[in-house]
Amino acid sequence: MDGPVHLRVESGPERGREIFVPSEGVRIGRSTRNDVMIQDPAMSRFHCRVYFKPGQGMWVTDLGSANDTLVNGQVIQEVELRKGDEITIGETRLRVVNDVPSEGRGSAGGAGISGSAGATPPPGVGLGGTVDLGFGRPPGSDGVSVRRRRLFLLAAALVMALAAVLAQPVVRSRLAGWWEGLTKLLGWGERAPATYTTNLPVLDLTYERVQGSTSNIFRYFVSIGDGRLVVQVDDMQSARHVRREKKVDPELLQSLARSLETSGFFGLSPEYRGVAPGIHDSLDLSVTIGVRTHRTRLVNHLEPEVLANVRGMVEEFGRSELGLAALAIDPATLVEKAREAFWQAQKMHDEREIRPGNLFQAIRSLKEAEWYLETIEPKPEFCADVIAKKRDWERELQERHDNLLFLAERAIRLEDWPEAARHLRILAEMIPDRGDERHRNVYKKLVEVERRLATRK
Repeated sequence: MDGPVHLRVESGPERGREIFVPSEGVRIGRSTRNDVMIQDPAMSRFHCRVYFKPGQGMWVTDLGSANDTLVNGQVIQEVELRKGDEITIGETRLRVVNDVPSEGRGSAGGAGISGSAGATPPPGVGLGGTVDLGFGRPPGSDGVSVRRRRLFLLAAALVMALAAVLAQPVVRSRLAGWWEGLTKLLGWGERAPATYTTNLPVLDLTYERVQGSTSNIFRYFVSIGDGRLVVQVDDMQSARHVRREKKVDPELLQSLARSLETSGFFGLSPEYRGVAPGIHDSLDLSVTIGVRTHRTRLVNHLEPEVLANVRGMVEEFGRSELGLAALAIDPATLVEKAREAFWQAQKMHDEREIRPGNLFQAIRSLKEAEWYLETIEPKPEFCADVIAKKRDWERELQERHDNLLFLAERAIRLEDWPEAARHLRILAEMIPDRGDERHRNVYKKLVEVERRLATRK
């Protein structure tokens, strides 16, 4: 342990673990790239960060986690922590046992060499501070030899102190930042969720690919700016027009920026132009990383290998982040996959009395079918049934949830903890998605009910 305990794991896979929080903070999640890695499958890779604001105490920030960060049962983005507060991340519950930053840590070893005035020195140490190493009194101890020995001891102490400083992860991360670019320091104040590497400047990107022929025009557009990703696809032949956008995890943007910066893109020529009768194939890509900006345009020309790699990187990033992989599947296959998902949904709905979660899974299969059909025009005949059943089954699920929640809350009021726990467990299985607000609400109640049950034993 590097210092006093600040957090203790009260429940979850690593119950009993104690966590020290340095002033610069710790990032917590299930990835090994965190400062504190917790093996909780319900936790996001980079879930939250706990740190100290100068003069403002201990704070926690959610890092865009899938299941949110809860403090005392409330979903938060950023909030100040107090001693006794409970932080819930995934299936893990942490308690704040100390909200004060560690100060004045003693140096490792060496304690007692310099005592207070009048103290009796330990054996082997003279009143003047000279250490007897057992080799006898050196000649000329009042002269040059003593000064050399003192210089040697001072140098040794400095080396040990430097080694102790360099052993700190934060110091190593800062040295890495200086080594990479001497542009930014890491570790103080607000910082985006990232590994201990150089924080690259903001990424701005605009990409447009147009392929035209006598029979079709296909356009793929990507824009990244202010942390938002926008993708628009237009395919005239299949009459598919899709536009999606979302806020992207800053760490993913930094990873993309690093890849672009080392790809060789900034060394490409501004324009590549050729001639190809009867077709139009153009690519226009502009990238800004910090103060560096470069734009390359290609028209009817063979792609340089670097540009081909960058183009693939940008297109794949847009498809994977926004779930546009269906655009790479031909329409007939998409319709068939949607039909299979619709059949699976009906089967799960028919078996909804067998398991509480079957109705939820049926709705999920309908959403999958709807996703497959999103880019299909005209829509197949069963698309209307998919939409109608999804609406009806979501209403049915909500009614079942509300009725069972009423029974659970009545049992809680009557302090019938076993009955309350039974209803809440069914509710948790009925809506298993931890990202669903209803599941989070049930889980919070179930934790409290199970605590009451435990105190009765």
